[in-house]
Amino acid sequence: MGSFNPITLAHEKIALDLIRDNIVNYIYFVPVNSNKMDLVTIENRIEMINLIINDNEEVLDIYKFNCEGLFNYEVLNKIKTKYKITHIIMGSDLFLKIPTFKNYLKILKEFTIIIISRGDDIESLIKDKYSSFNIVFIKKNYKGSSYLAKKNLNNNLYLNKKVLDYIKENKLYI
Repeated sequence: MGSFNPITLAHEKIALDLIRDNIVNYIYFVPVNSNKMDLVTIENRIEMINLIINDNEEVLDIYKFNCEGLFNYEVLNKIKTKYKITHIIMGSDLFLKIPTFKNYLKILKEFTIIIISRGDDIESLIKDKYSSFNIVFIKKNYKGSSYLAKKNLNNNLYLNKKVLDYIKENKLYI
């Protein structure tokens, strides 16, 4: 789950690495609410993800689960029931906010959380506060972010060419 606003080469690489390293065998990209200042619809973000997914990846429209695009236990439980998911992948920046999520302890108890390092050092936090939960911490530096991708659209090193072409064709992020 994430905003994927837009999906970047780092997102692609993370998915491929997690599958290649047998941490997961299938990836569901689930775009959720993002910065409303971007004026990029969920449909645009789903289209961008669909441009780059592989055979063992799929994008889910979270709004089909009768929610408001929020990352919370109720939504995850609906997805878990329908798709039999057992893992949630998130950046360490989002994981730091997990105590603010409604029913976050249920999320931690019922799912394996795969945390991708975003440059912050949270290993001691995981050991101290979350060691009783199933957490996999990936301390690999994946360069680029959606923020950097949007900031450098003319000289972009962070986006798949198909995604960049889609952004330009649809005049997104301008």
